[in-house]
Amino acid sequence: MVDKHGPRPVMAGGSALGAAALALSGATSSIVLFTAAWLVIGVAQACTLYQPAFAAAARWFGTTSNWPLTIITLAGGISSTVFAPVIAALAKGLGWQITLVLLACGYFAVVSSATVLLLRLPWQSPTRQGRDHTMFVNQIVRSRVFRDTRLALALVALGLYAVTLNMVPLLTELGFDYGAAALVFGLIGAGQILGRLLFLPLGRRGTPRSRTVVQVTASATVIGLLAVLSSPLVLVAAVAVLAGAVRGAHTLSAATALTDRWGTDSFATIQGRFNVPVAGAMAIGPAVGAYAALLLDSYRAAAGLLACLSLTAIWIARRT
Repeated sequence: MVDKHGPRPVMAGGSALGAAALALSGATSSIVLFTAAWLVIGVAQACTLYQPAFAAAARWFGTTSNWPLTIITLAGGISSTVFAPVIAALAKGLGWQITLVLLACGYFAVVSSATVLLLRLPWQSPTRQGRDHTMFVNQIVRSRVFRDTRLALALVALGLYAVTLNMVPLLTELGFDYGAAALVFGLIGAGQILGRLLFLPLGRRGTPRSRTVVQVTASATVIGLLAVLSSPLVLVAAVAVLAGAVRGAHTLSAATALTDRWGTDSFATIQGRFNVPVAGAMAIGPAVGAYAALLLDSYRAAAGLLACLSLTAIWIARRT
């Protein structure tokens, strides 16, 4: 849809859908409707977050610089830092249901208006249409380089999200109190912003293959460090920031891995195919980490297992 019609109708429609579902989640007292509303919000996120925005930026601004993608991801990274205390204050004073409805109204007013009014640059559909478009996309997505790059980044995404989003139970298992564990968890978010800033000057060095290998190797390394470190807190916190930086760069690495190799023609379609297993790995990562810890009776052992799995991604990335 983005390739054919541009980002404006997709992101505007997703904004309206997300606002309606968010309002429903706050207005309903039914757990079934609440769950359904959040599933719809997930669909809305797919229409409005990084992937369609990346497609728009790549098409409008080209691939000679990473700054448009970096700005988009910085906004995403900062959003939780900005809105978490605001939402907490609203929920404390008004209750969570009224807060969700207010957020839905504000979101619809601001984001829907922004997508309609600001995403107005001329949009060029893919140069190939119909059968030619399908053949072009299939030729890329069926290539070994595409499949290996996607698999390598999906494997390390699984490890990164499984370990970093289970940092609180991992650290409490190691003997840190809840406050210290929560602080380290927060530093991961700060690290994401740092990683995206560092990606801007470093994202053009080397070849597409070498950049993928560096990203995958860095991911496997930080997962392994989180598995073996147990003290002191300062060192664990430093590694958490590093893990956040690697996780932040991963988002940009996945996007530029495509444009660096195949350009921007039909980029949204190709990116959609590429992102399905990567996003799936991110989504199931926390559950995989928790379940592995349950089976092994240790979050630390689970992190070690995921680090070993991530090592295979290095070998796969070297083949790209």
